[in-house]
Amino acid sequence: MANYKNLGKNGQNTGLVLIGIIVVIVIVIILLPYISSDLGIFSTTAPPPPITQGVTVSSVQYTSSVSPATQFDVSFTISNNIDGKGATSIDLCLDNLGIFNITSSPNQKTSTPQECTNIPTLFAGGSVLEVFRLSSPSNGAYQNIPYTQLLGYYINYSYQAAASQSLEFVSQQAYSSTNYPAPSLSSYGNTAGPVSISTSASLPAVYGTAAQVLLGLTNVGTGIILGSVNVTITMNSSEVNMTQGLFGFNSVQHSNGTITFSGAVSVGTGSTTLTLPISLNQNEEATLSADSVPYFLSAMQIGISYNYLENGFFPVTLKVLSYSTS
Repeated sequence: MANYKNLGKNGQNTGLVLIGIIVVIVIVIILLPYISSDLGIFSTTAPPPPITQGVTVSSVQYTSSVSPATQFDVSFTISNNIDGKGATSIDLCLDNLGIFNITSSPNQKTSTPQECTNIPTLFAGGSVLEVFRLSSPSNGAYQNIPYTQLLGYYINYSYQAAASQSLEFVSQQAYSSTNYPAPSLSSYGNTAGPVSISTSASLPAVYGTAAQVLLGLTNVGTGIILGSVNVTITMNSSEVNMTQGLFGFNSVQHSNGTITFSGAVSVGTGSTTLTLPISLNQNEEATLSADSVPYFLSAMQIGISYNYLENGFFPVTLKVLSYSTS
């Protein structure tokens, strides 16, 4: 009987040991992302904040701790917002290398590695992986003392967005009796880039008066706009029109009857609002009044294009060599 009791106790002990091992494994898995940098394990930067960005560096993978006189890879994943448009002329560059050197770069065409690589186009929702190989100096080059370099990178690209604003004009009688459909004051379209488009309007406008449309451009991304935002505003000139030369915009009359206003607008890191006075075409207004038409709907199309830049950093620690005293 004593033997059976001992076997039971041994079985219980074995079960407890297995449970303990499982608990340790679970703890290690939970803590691994937090201790990997200290251990010099391959690291990944945190994902970008959940904001509208357009093209972005969605992750950076790198070795957080390297030995002297070794080579290591830095991998960048470049992604384009699936709700956006295709991006062009994307440049990804390393910066602030310090004592590290580039030994090979993506799409390298010469014997000399470059700090930048170009991605000609990237469709909406697309991602691409770009890998740079770096080398660390010998321990003698930095006196074998603890050293951490905050390596930098930046990405710039060309982007576009578009939206549409409905316009409503009503007769004086319809306006007084509120006998007209509810005006649509919101824009719609592609605003998935780091520069958002917003519109509102003092609608409806009575025949003979101008509708004041407010066009807002806001930098909602984490980077900066390089230069100005190029704005185009298109409408059917046989129906509506805007004061020519407004904000220094140029106008082009197309053979299909549309007219396009274009110009450069400074936005910077904040936002800019333009007030656009839109009036009915005089012939259209005369026809509507003569026929006692209570209301009339039209629309304006808005397009923007710009160059954008964002940057980031990640730390790489150079290990210290231990010398044996024996």
